[in-house]
Amino acid sequence: MRPMFRIFHLCIASTLALAGCNLARSSLPAATVEAGEGRLRLQTSPIPATATLGALIQEVNENGAGPPPAEATPSRCVDAEEDRPARRVRADAHIDYETKSADVAQAIVFHNREALPLDAIVLDVQANQWEGSFQLLELTVNGETVAYELNLNRLEVNLDEPLAAGCWLELGLKFRLQPEEIRDGLRSYRGFFGYSPRQLNLGHFLPTVAARLDGDWRIHEPIGIGEQVVYDVGDWRVNVSVDNAADTLVLAAPGTVTALGAATWDVELLNSRDFAISLSDAWLRTELKLANDVTVEVYSFADAQIYANGIQLDGADHVLQETEKALDLFGRVFGAYARDRFVVVQGDFPDGMEFTGLVFVGGAWFTNFDGGPQNYLTLISVHEIAHQWWYARVGSDSALNPWLDEALATYSEYLYIEEHYPVYKNWWWTFRVASFFPRGTVDSDVYEFATAREYINAVYLRGVQMLHNLRVDIGDEAFFELLRAYLSAGDGQIADPTLFWRQLPPAQRDLTQATRLEYLRQHDDDALFGAIENELTATAPEESP
Repeated sequence: MRPMFRIFHLCIASTLALAGCNLARSSLPAATVEAGEGRLRLQTSPIPATATLGALIQEVNENGAGPPPAEATPSRCVDAEEDRPARRVRADAHIDYETKSADVAQAIVFHNREALPLDAIVLDVQANQWEGSFQLLELTVNGETVAYELNLNRLEVNLDEPLAAGCWLELGLKFRLQPEEIRDGLRSYRGFFGYSPRQLNLGHFLPTVAARLDGDWRIHEPIGIGEQVVYDVGDWRVNVSVDNAADTLVLAAPGTVTALGAATWDVELLNSRDFAISLSDAWLRTELKLANDVTVEVYSFADAQIYANGIQLDGADHVLQETEKALDLFGRVFGAYARDRFVVVQGDFPDGMEFTGLVFVGGAWFTNFDGGPQNYLTLISVHEIAHQWWYARVGSDSALNPWLDEALATYSEYLYIEEHYPVYKNWWWTFRVASFFPRGTVDSDVYEFATAREYINAVYLRGVQMLHNLRVDIGDEAFFELLRAYLSAGDGQIADPTLFWRQLPPAQRDLTQATRLEYLRQHDDDALFGAIENELTATAPEESP
């Protein structure tokens, strides 16, 4: 989420009350299983029989989203497919639009790409951080029901047999979702998983195998400030079917979307950190085909078109045009946009939120649009677009190192203003940064702050000051080369700050030292650059005696 608030939003509670987690070690409920129509059917679950876990896993395998079927492979250590993501997901989501609930069957094929065996698998279940929003009905490993421990967003499964290096397993889940209605307060900022009278948003609704970093599962406790997700990339294929909805229902989704019938779609999204969709029976959809064959789609409501001073203003069209310019600019400066489609959704919740190939922009920015670029509709849209590079392409730990994506996305706003509206450069610095008198160290983690305002000031705003000073230190050409080098080094990875700073050539380290000393808590050169120096020393050929 990108909570860059107006001044009257400064009074924000320090934490978000989270409840409803299952803290005890649990086993799945007993269920009577009967044969029916050639497949197994769980009588305890309303999920359609067509969504059996075995059938889903078989489909994952047969459609190339995983390794060969287990029954045809004597060992799950064959065909490791190193060129494909370690996480492949296939899911059937059956949604009741009237009750805003969903029954989901999901299969995950996970490869152990590490050198050592894994005794447990940990999944990130973002939907479980709110009471009553997530109910797990069935969990299997390689077709066998297993016990689990679910604590807030952490779902841990101890394996009967360790998953050997280079091998893979199949996880199957059935669960029920009941998102909350989007209301006021901090919870509203998580409206990307919630509903309003005219919209159902399902962001981070599918459990995913947590990222593995430095030999540990990287998963963080959710709080109400900033974000805490750390996602590796995966392939996603999701069937979405909806009941009890008007004929005008429309799905907004990234990737390749194929309509299969009335209120039924197949969505495929490859090499993505996440999966998010939005549904509404009141969308107004606009589309623009760009010169590079990328299609931009904006899903908005009628209130995005307003009258001000006798003039009709179309916020959706404005976003469409600014998105075209932003994708072009960032493609030239950072590297080409990597997908065929980009989707912008007007969200009935504050500010915005980025996902791979799809972003939400808060409805208030549409309804308060005043024409021109000097407004949050322009800036938040551009900010979320920039996250297609600084999050979707180069991942990071958004809890421990939030500046890596947030400072870069915010500074990308300035690059956009500088390129397309240079007369407003000083306005941007005043409106976006100086008026908040930011303080704090840029490399703080989200758990250090009592309020969202303090977090934004240190990470976002001091972060853009630091990046601009770096640009002044080394010059424009070297600065943009730094960003391109960072994108290249971190593309598809989960980066840490060391990866960013290591892109500075040795000659530029002295030039940037004063800036690092001013803005960073961890500014010691050995910490930032020592790893690469040690690597160079270790790999240097020995001199002949």
